[in-house]
Amino acid sequence: MVIGLTMIKVRPGYEKTAYRALQKRSEIKDIYSLFGEFSFFLIMQAEERPMLDKLMTDIRKEDMIVKTSPVMVAVGRDHADSTFSIAVERAYS
Repeated sequence: MVIGLTMIKVRPGYEKTAYRALQKRSEIKDIYSLFGEFSFFLIMQAEERPMLDKLMTDIRKEDMIVKTSPVMVAVGRDHADSTFSIAVERAYS
């Protein structure tokens, strides 16, 4: 299992539309509204890293998305315990 944490900035006026669209994605477990440079903080979950990468690629392609922050990724080492390793992905704007 892979957990991803990121922030996204949405074009002004598209916050509600973006929120609803993000809620429909099963890989996005939580969405928090933010004040400041970014619009939302996302907690994502996927079985494997490539699935998380595809999700981020799809999000970045949306016209209403202005930019994303670096993705912090926690990768479960062993399903028998709760051990995770952490990595930070390069930012894409």
